Amino acid sequence: MADTPGSNYLAGRVGVAFYAFYVALYAQIAIGITFMPLWLKAQGLSEATVGMCMAAAAIIAVVVNPIVGTVADRTRLNKAILVTLIICASLAMLVLSATSGVLLVAAVYLVYRALISPLVPLAESILIANLTVYRLDFGQVRAWGSASVVATTLLCGFLVDWFDTRAILYLLLAILMAKIVTSNGLPARARSGQPAITTAVILRALRNRGFLLLLGSAAISQACHGVFYAFSTFRWLEAGHSTSAIGIFWSLGVGMEILAFVFGRHIAARLSPGRIILIACVAGILRWGLFGLSAALAPTLVVQFLQGATLGLAQVGVAAYIRHNIAPEFLSSATGVYYAAAGLIAALAIMAGAYLYPISSSYVFFFAALLCALGTIAAAFLASQHTRHGEAPPS
Repeated sequence: MADTPGSNYLAGRVGVAFYAFYVALYAQIAIGITFMPLWLKAQGLSEATVGMCMAAAAIIAVVVNPIVGTVADRTRLNKAILVTLIICASLAMLVLSATSGVLLVAAVYLVYRALISPLVPLAESILIANLTVYRLDFGQVRAWGSASVVATTLLCGFLVDWFDTRAILYLLLAILMAKIVTSNGLPARARSGQPAITTAVILRALRNRGFLLLLGSAAISQACHGVFYAFSTFRWLEAGHSTSAIGIFWSLGVGMEILAFVFGRHIAARLSPGRIILIACVAGILRWGLFGLSAALAPTLVVQFLQGATLGLAQVGVAAYIRHNIAPEFLSSATGVYYAAAGLIAALAIMAGAYLYPISSSYVFFFAALLCALGTIAAAFLASQHTRHGEAPPS
């Protein structure tokens, strides 16, 4: 893009659209993680049924995300698919608000989850494809999403206290409407003169050593956060912390990941994606191992400071790897497969944690540390591969 007033205005407008969309995208994710289980329980679903719904939603995402990514790459209609999914999710949310009965609520909820699960990988494929064209910084855009998580969690908590659990759905509907509006400002993926690619070509492109090492390192590291989300609050309560203190712990962790995203561009300019991911995996061993040893205040503060590395740096490294090593025509497939792999590993790890927690809550996080140790081995190979072969230029 030439450096002209018109191009600067267009780049600025697209940048604002990405920031606004990511605020809405992660606001929806924040409510889904923290408050949607509460709404489901208020509809008569037991804790066990809610857990089954969450596990089923994770399994659905493993299937849906790669399929949607492949369709997006074959048709090059990323933005159109993204907007269509958001509209359909909004309709599903309207149906959910008028549904009663445990089975119907669970069924409609799973349809809603199937529609929203590809949104993050699709959005990231569009963002990564346009970083250079519109002079965008992945970390800066992603930081707005993390900040949105904090603000939305606080807002939704107040709304539920002031009203009741119905506020959860109303807020989600408002956020989905905001996503429809902001998604229209995102750039469409440009069509190339090449013929449409086939699924076989996509699978062959992703079946390379580097991408498999990415799945074996970063995806495992990210999956461990699913274990943390599922069991950390219970462990803190067990250690005698108040719910208000736990809220502060969460905010501290998100604050550190925002810092990592803000400085991500500078880190990515100095370190290869493999080395960044290696740092994230080593930090995961330290973080989960320390949390397994103790959930007291001082260790907890260290544990939450490390979120900047385990989550922020890991995502910066993944974005840098995909940008430098995945051809533009395969971006949606790559992000879809990556998130599907992370989701599958997270679901399996949470199931394992459910068996370990009754024995000792420490064992759950020692298990997560062990997973990160395995990821560290793959990350070391990934880092050495970049050292030997160098970095490919950005697509």
